[in-house]
Amino acid sequence: MDYTITVEDGGVVGRMSWDQSESILNNIFLSLKVKRGSFFHNPGFGLLNRGRLKNTEATAALVRHDYQQALQWLVDTGKARSVEVFAERDPHNLYRLKMLIEAVQTDGNKVSFSTFHEVI
Repeated sequence: MDYTITVEDGGVVGRMSWDQSESILNNIFLSLKVKRGSFFHNPGFGLLNRGRLKNTEATAALVRHDYQQALQWLVDTGKARSVEVFAERDPHNLYRLKMLIEAVQTDGNKVSFSTFHEVI
């Protein structure tokens, strides 16, 4: 059973409740906030930490690929029909990328999540 995570502060802070979740938002949030290799049950779970990279188009493509890879398990296990990740350089802040995740659950409901990824 999955529990509901309420995401606050632009995708930075998640607060768990004991309410049963009908959305995969909690799975998306945890997949992107857990550092790959730090989850004892599955060392391949989570987002790869490459450190801070320069804010270039190549970096945006690399980070987008890392996010897509971190979320692929949702499709592989049947929690989602599809997951798409978009990355764009933030015009208001040169030190971050804006990441948008759009997933379609197996029941057809769409889930959107956005967060920022720090770069230099």
